[in-house]
Amino acid sequence: MHRHGASAATQLKAIGLFLVSAVCLLFLSLQDTRAAVMPGGNGGWLVVASRPSAPEAINTARGFAGRFPQTTVFQSNNGWFAVSLGWMTQPDGNRYRASLISSGAIPGDSYFHNGQRFQFAIWSATGVTGGASQSLFASTRISAQPPGRPAPAPSAQQAYVTGLDPTGDNFLSLRTGPSTRYREIARMGMNTPLTILGRSGTWLNVALSDGRTGWAYGKYVSSTPAYTAPPAVAPAPVAPATAAKRSITPPRRGVVGNLSATGDTFLSLRSGAGTRFAEIARLLEGTDVTMLAQQGAWFEVELSNGMRGWAYGRYLDAAQPRQSASTDIPTIGPNKDENNAAPPPSPPTELTQSGPNLPDLGTLPEGKRVALIIGNSAYEHAPVLPNPKNDATDLMQSLKRLGFTVILGLDQSKVAMEGTVRAYVRAIQDADVALFFYAGHAMQLSGRNYLIPIDAKLEDQTAVDFETIELGTLLDYMNAPGRLSIALLDACRDNPLSRRFSRSLGVSRSSQVERGLAAPQAGGGNILIGFATAPGEVALDGDEDNSPFTTALLSHIETPGLEIEIMMKRVKADVYDATRGTQSPWHNSALRREFYFRK
Repeated sequence: MHRHGASAATQLKAIGLFLVSAVCLLFLSLQDTRAAVMPGGNGGWLVVASRPSAPEAINTARGFAGRFPQTTVFQSNNGWFAVSLGWMTQPDGNRYRASLISSGAIPGDSYFHNGQRFQFAIWSATGVTGGASQSLFASTRISAQPPGRPAPAPSAQQAYVTGLDPTGDNFLSLRTGPSTRYREIARMGMNTPLTILGRSGTWLNVALSDGRTGWAYGKYVSSTPAYTAPPAVAPAPVAPATAAKRSITPPRRGVVGNLSATGDTFLSLRSGAGTRFAEIARLLEGTDVTMLAQQGAWFEVELSNGMRGWAYGRYLDAAQPRQSASTDIPTIGPNKDENNAAPPPSPPTELTQSGPNLPDLGTLPEGKRVALIIGNSAYEHAPVLPNPKNDATDLMQSLKRLGFTVILGLDQSKVAMEGTVRAYVRAIQDADVALFFYAGHAMQLSGRNYLIPIDAKLEDQTAVDFETIELGTLLDYMNAPGRLSIALLDACRDNPLSRRFSRSLGVSRSSQVERGLAAPQAGGGNILIGFATAPGEVALDGDEDNSPFTTALLSHIETPGLEIEIMMKRVKADVYDATRGTQSPWHNSALRREFYFRK
């Protein structure tokens, strides 16, 4: 009887503990639900990056905010910080994401997340932060329009810039957020037409007629125009379509300057002579450039890493002292004679066909050619490779003589490689020929190839995702309709980093890490892929200044009238002979037409 009563008491106690635990779990679940920042329904946040710290995430977000004004940073419940461009509903969201990825505007691994892990917004280009709120969701929603042209909200209304002081600044700043501490996007003149999208205090979220959106101080915005003068939107005007392009012979040295007048800390490098062309890089004050050509107020320049593009001449100073301070555009022309008398100005001429530092255009096929060359030698956690840096630099010189715009990356970390690859993806959007050359360490895992930056450690199973660059992702961007693509990899060297990574996987997965590189498929694209040696084999770095593969490549690539597939066979024969049969290059071609580096 005693034992029966004790047993009943024990059961009641167990039931009580179970109920308490259940209540606690329910309470925690409700807390998590309240903490989540979820748009609800089939809405989700478009996440483009995750960073381990708030400063890194905010710095990344600012890079997107100029084009995507809803960009927001969230603290996640796993301790990381997510960078989101805003939220959308499906299926419009997936179509929008696909269009951004195909244009190179966002990384290929961007995805939608329902916000369940997001606790609160720590930073936003809209100025609205904190937990889930109606104002946060209203200000960060992305329209389903093409990138850069958001549609007005249903309650949007027409307005104009008014009330400016003609004796003062005489412009209204368009900013990335509702405060003067946010970056200036543009300067709007009197009567600039606006569409009002929203409000935050005394600031208005507005859209320009060209699709740009941002925030303007409401005091200078009215529903009616002040007068009929034509509106103006700064910064730099687009060069007239009829302006002739002329080469600068010899090329002139210059430096980026005068940026204090722009409201920005950088000068945009664009793919063409005008603001309508894509931005491919941002140049800080003091950046040295070489001026190659002029078209209207725009200059074609080359950077020290080989990247080429167009910059607005107002913010370029000639490296030598100016002869006149009456213009903001550097004077380009011959030096004065011995009597210090300046020769009369020469009228603009058509593009010179040849010059001491430019290719002989008559020997090159037509079309835009862009190349990305990366050479990684100075590995931080593996022995230094002597040749990749030399290989990359020497090939760059050859390709420049062959009419390529070259983007060069030497001894690059993971972050630097990502930035260089993204600049290349933007630069090849209108290219007829895209070439990629890589020299350094790489490895294959489960049939996929990964390029290894100089700061990679490869100490655990997460390393392949967070410390390397997958080759297939880059090839996907290169392999576009109408473009001829070439990928050459001198990256099959004996690799202590891949052996270390293989050991970290354990017995069950280490067999998935194999020697050399895997043979990628050329697919249905117009592409040729070449390796320094056969798939699964190891190439030699060489005892000379260049590897055997690059030595052979440099000896044939500038040969006139040599079709690329015949060239690759000659390279193969040279390498085979130079290494006494121990190394034999390999290539896979899906080219549907002949290609000549030089006619």
